[in-house]
Amino acid sequence: MTRTALTRTAAVAAALAATAFAAPALAQSSGSATGTGTITIVRPLTVTKNADLRFGTVVRPASGSGSVAVTAAGTRSVTGGVVGLSSGDTPQAAQFTVDGEGGQSVSVTVPATFTMANGTDVLTVTTTNNLSGSAAAQTLSNSLGSAGSLSFRVGGSVPVASTSPSGVYTGSFTVSAAYN
Repeated sequence: MTRTALTRTAAVAAALAATAFAAPALAQSSGSATGTGTITIVRPLTVTKNADLRFGTVVRPASGSGSVAVTAAGTRSVTGGVVGLSSGDTPQAAQFTVDGEGGQSVSVTVPATFTMANGTDVLTVTTTNNLSGSAAAQTLSNSLGSAGSLSFRVGGSVPVASTSPSGVYTGSFTVSAAYN
């Protein structure tokens, strides 16, 4: 063998020996890793009623039926022979405020209908609101770490027939909110 060939053979043998001794050092019979935990704490939600839904005083139609509507902006309109009077309650939309942690997503629930009664006589109100987009995807004002709020209004419409008995009709509805 030549000296160059002998040097190469020795180098290859040394490399194989180093690999043989190093391989067991790489194998492990156990392992570990470190994890972390986080939590974000937010202030509780509250829902406050600031104003009630008021349809005002109306005269029922002489025949047939009509309706009274109050928009979420608070504007009253009448149809079908119903006449809105300027005396009595001033028409207005209901107003609510949701308070909680700023910047958080909340679902607001407003019932689609509710009833108002005068003794055994019942009228069904169909509600509307001025929430933008889906009621299930609202966002409180401000940012995390500060108080946030969302104000909205609820209007509605109610049918009034010529056979609707006179009197004061009242009813209630519940608005709720939950963090998403």
